Amino acid sequence: MATYDDYQREAERLLRQKRRDAEARAKCYDMHGGDHPNPLEKPMPTIIAQFGTWAVTPFGVECLVYPYEIQWDSITDERVDDDYWLSFLSKKDWVDLHDFAEAMRHGRTIHRYLQGLDSEQDTRPSPSVSPQGA
Repeated sequence: MATYDDYQREAERLLRQKRRDAEARAKCYDMHGGDHPNPLEKPMPTIIAQFGTWAVTPFGVECLVYPYEIQWDSITDERVDDDYWLSFLSKKDWVDLHDFAEAMRHGRTIHRYLQGLDSEQDTRPSPSVSPQGA
């Protein structure tokens, strides 16, 4: 059973996350021209879901604090798995891998739904994970 201390810890964690998300959105807003954008600049992306410095957008998955975007068809491509993206982006010093992994997981779900793609592959166990009892 949860205690009052559990409640306080979770409330503090959520407040820290809310502040962190707001800082990332503010930086993204500034990166896209702020109050006075250049007419040739892309507008700030529409955020469907945010995970710290990464967001699921209508385009795909985008970093809010660094100019990096992954188009929806790349994140839904069955031939490219999480290991590819995690190993590639782990080499970047500006990437928070936890934020990225969560955005990628949610982005795949959202964009598979939006594109009407079969999500059957999500229910199959990963080849590296053995079934229980094996």
